Amino acid sequence: IGVIIGFAVQVIFAAIQLAGQLVGFQMGFAIVNVLDPQTSNQISIVAQFQNILAMLIFLTVGAHHWFLRAVADSFTLVPPLGFNFSSGLINEIIRLSGNIFSVGVKIGAPMVAVLLFTSMALGVIARTVPQMNIFIVAFPIKITIGLLFLGLSLPLLNVLLTKLFNNLGNEFYLIFRLMG
Repeated sequence: IGVIIGFAVQVIFAAIQLAGQLVGFQMGFAIVNVLDPQTSNQISIVAQFQNILAMLIFLTVGAHHWFLRAVADSFTLVPPLGFNFSSGLINEIIRLSGNIFSVGVKIGAPMVAVLLFTSMALGVIARTVPQMNIFIVAFPIKITIGLLFLGLSLPLLNVLLTKLFNNLGNEFYLIFRLMG
């Protein structure tokens, strides 16, 4: 029961890391990785930043209270030895797993789109001015634009994560209903 509760929360953080990986790759930070102490994997520096920010939003919104309440309520909603691993529960776990990609794309889409348009503009510049070494110019431009739009997209990230974290209570009770 605890693993499934933890998985429901971890799905949101995995989506945030996916969005950070997408954005970091588009910015040119594919080789700039840091070690994530939780998973012992190397992740993009943008993904680590967004993950830390999501953890702060998780605590600010009070979603950790939903998590603790779910653990306490699991003893009453799913009686001891009353755990039922039903097909509805499996479908809910699969739906939560599928949300990793859709939420990750929702979070990273604005910045990926801006960086794609930047790459297209730099491609046009490279074709019109062949004397210019676009590789040397493009790297700092993409980093600057990526960091600028990372800062501009923080309110969007806050709204989306607040909505996701506030919906955790409903997700937990749906999972408990499918277990019992």
